[in-house]
Amino acid sequence: MHILYICQYFPPEMGAPAARAYEFSRRWAAAGHRVTVICGVPNHPTGEVYPGYRRQWRRVEEIEGVEVHRMWVHVAPNAGTVRRTLNYVSFGVTAVLGALRVKGADVCVASTPQFFAGLAGTVIRRLKRIPLLLEVRDLWPDSLAAVEMDAGGALMSLLRRIERFMYRSAKRIVVVSPAFRPHIEDTGIPPERIAVVPNGVNTALFQPRDAAPRKHFAFPGVAFLAGYIGTHGLAHGLESALEAARMLRNEGVHFVFVGEGARKQALKAQAAELDNVHFFDRRPREIIAEMYGELDAALVLLRATPLFRTVIPSKMFEIMGTGTPIVLGVEGQARDILDAAGAGIAVPPEDPAALAEALRRLRDDTALRAEAGKNAYRHVRENYDLDALARSYLTILQETCAAS
Repeated sequence: MHILYICQYFPPEMGAPAARAYEFSRRWAAAGHRVTVICGVPNHPTGEVYPGYRRQWRRVEEIEGVEVHRMWVHVAPNAGTVRRTLNYVSFGVTAVLGALRVKGADVCVASTPQFFAGLAGTVIRRLKRIPLLLEVRDLWPDSLAAVEMDAGGALMSLLRRIERFMYRSAKRIVVVSPAFRPHIEDTGIPPERIAVVPNGVNTALFQPRDAAPRKHFAFPGVAFLAGYIGTHGLAHGLESALEAARMLRNEGVHFVFVGEGARKQALKAQAAELDNVHFFDRRPREIIAEMYGELDAALVLLRATPLFRTVIPSKMFEIMGTGTPIVLGVEGQARDILDAAGAGIAVPPEDPAALAEALRRLRDDTALRAEAGKNAYRHVRENYDLDALARSYLTILQETCAAS
């Protein structure tokens, strides 16, 4: 089977979309299938093209048996609606042009968000006359409305029509959270066309760390370290973590924030006088795995928005793979997973006082920390191992091809 995978982001870019595309595609290639990924030139999230990829309209590479076509896009940082829209639209166009050069594909997987990757999939489906599997990693446009757009406006109405069009065009739809199912079914899609393949963890990379001095976070005299690693965006409500840091300033708790995003500079300015807060730029995934192992507690946070009850932040699984306790500021599906695993403490989203108290509990109770870490590691290996998830996904792709 020849799988054509349309996803705007791919390593060396960081983040859940790139990691998911990479982890699944390389496993499918290892299983003997031909996999072609069409992605953008790496520039996310800063809008600066990575060294070695500049001034190229198209570049073809092979990464672990996967043929990767990196297409030109209008580069833009992960901030500002107009520039990001141009970035998304340009990838939608160049993804179709890139796909026209790929011969013999049996199925197209188009990963959303963003919308225009999904629209590119619908065009490729028609031009190549192959089935489309639409991968829904977030409920756009609702997630946009939750953080920065007017859900009642004409633009949102147009985006909802595009959303329904993409759902109808797909032979199958794969979602990362079971909570997405009702929304998609409400658009008229039969339940049997929807499958759930959650994000997971590469257990060979994200493993518990042996007790050793901290290498990446070697702050003298710091006994308890809480950390957030990921996008510093509008959706994450990291201001509440800074307020919790202010509350814990004289209590031996330090915070690290690792990554990039639209809110990073504002957050750094807000934390300028906090000597227990430390910011780091993005790091490769193998370094992130080591960093999680150096934390006493990892923060998983989103804003207090009803839509985010359907979201399962993919970083949860990587954190659990390292056996690090989680303090979770997300309701709904994510909390259900945390509670089922016994992997940490849940607090209300955007509640600095509750976040500070949860960190005090973990700081003062080493047995609780140890138990939460063991539970997290066991649960993620049993339920979210990427090898097993890739096999399940591959079965869905084979069924999609057979039914066409």
